[in-house]
Amino acid sequence: MATTSATTATPRRAARLLAALLVAVLALATLAALPAPRAAGAGDRAERWAGFRIPSTGRAAGGWIGGYRLGGTPVFVITPGRRPNRAGFRPAAATADLRGAKAPSLARTRRAAWILSKYGGHRDAVQAAAVDAAVLHLLGGRTWRLGRPRGSARVRNSGDPGTVRRYARLMLGGSRASAGPYAVRVQPTVADVGGVTAVTVRVTDGHGGPVAGLPVSVTSPDGGTSQPVAGPVEAVTGDDGRALVRLAAPLAGWRTVVAEVGQVPLHWLRVRAAARGRQASVAEGGVRRTLTASARVAVRGPQSLTIAADPNVLVAGSPARVVATVDGDGSRRGATASLHGPFASVAEAHCDGPAVGTASLPVEGDGAYASPAITPSVGGRYLWRVAVDGSDATVPVASCGAPVRVRGRSTVAVSAPATAAPFDVVSTQVSLAGLPFGGPVDVTTSLYGPYDTAGQACTGNHRDVVQRRPGNGTFTSLSFQVEERGWYAWRASVPEGDLWLGSSSTCGAVGSLTQVQ
Repeated sequence: MATTSATTATPRRAARLLAALLVAVLALATLAALPAPRAAGAGDRAERWAGFRIPSTGRAAGGWIGGYRLGGTPVFVITPGRRPNRAGFRPAAATADLRGAKAPSLARTRRAAWILSKYGGHRDAVQAAAVDAAVLHLLGGRTWRLGRPRGSARVRNSGDPGTVRRYARLMLGGSRASAGPYAVRVQPTVADVGGVTAVTVRVTDGHGGPVAGLPVSVTSPDGGTSQPVAGPVEAVTGDDGRALVRLAAPLAGWRTVVAEVGQVPLHWLRVRAAARGRQASVAEGGVRRTLTASARVAVRGPQSLTIAADPNVLVAGSPARVVATVDGDGSRRGATASLHGPFASVAEAHCDGPAVGTASLPVEGDGAYASPAITPSVGGRYLWRVAVDGSDATVPVASCGAPVRVRGRSTVAVSAPATAAPFDVVSTQVSLAGLPFGGPVDVTTSLYGPYDTAGQACTGNHRDVVQRRPGNGTFTSLSFQVEERGWYAWRASVPEGDLWLGSSSTCGAVGSLTQVQ
């Protein structure tokens, strides 16, 4: 490999490096951005880049501990026992399996790739020497491991062996804990329209541990706005490996959330094999990748609901139904219909409190649905309430209205005196029931007769009296004078009202006849 001037370490430099190590042992994870590298071509030769001059051995591991530069890209020797490379290199090839009879295991290859990717792009002599030592520890075979003769000698001959050894040990420990394929998981939360979609991006390393300090960019290509893309929103993963961002949710519907995580260490090597056999091969340093993950999530919007009573006027004891017209996201969802009442007036009606009855109303999709029947037994004013469940993309909705007028069945009966004498003044007892919420009501009492026989009752001329009553109950009618002998018949009647049907007592029945003798 081509030779440049050696890098020497002064005591002042060593002190600075050691102080940095004490402040933050893992500070070497913060890498300086590299300038855009010149593309390396086949046959390029490497130049020394960052590291220390060490004694030459005639092998690729001798003469230099640290990194080389190949077309602007940092590279590190991975075949230390071969001859120095003077003929150049082939194009880079990605590999996770270094073949050969004594090839390192997949786990050791991944660890070396992690160290190269994470730490191999920073131009610092000590860090580059530590990367070199750690990579050969994993890929070079037993004799090149730290603590073995060749590996120890190379570190000992560096300009700052104590710091290089500490850095290499830290890198090896980190690779043991984290090397392997990284994973990204996106967990968005359902939002209501006008709110925000909270997106948690979680990054884990090759052993499932959290990864801090990685840049995250979150977008929503179909974000529900007038713009084609919502975002990007930038964040950085914390100590728990998570980054939380929030995207505006102005419109209802389904959206895709895409997270891109940058600066992810590789779990494979980018190898530049030697152009000529028996010369050293190298692997690129500082190469990172971007991971992308996505998830679908709903932004819940309102659904419309209109209700109409069918029928809106009925008689107590008859079935009542409501028709609900629903427009949402077209999905299947549940609904309930309940009838509330009775109330004396429309102004008093409401849907709070217990219901007369409740029925399930399955909603198969958008459209109109009639509820099962509910039968009110008392006259009065009623209101329907329909509640429709929410779905993945809609919020629940409820409506109270669709008034129903239920007319009660009024009843009236009389209890007349059985006998009377000519010229007596007589009256009857009138019983009134079935008027919801009372009257007032005008009750008409009629007296028919006289007849020669009881069978002729309730025909012909009659006399009437009208009394205004406050509502249900029993009262005495106004009096009539009977002047002739014979049979007399009594009848009471109630006119139709807003909340009841009119009715009359049975004329000629037992209790409705009076005989004047």
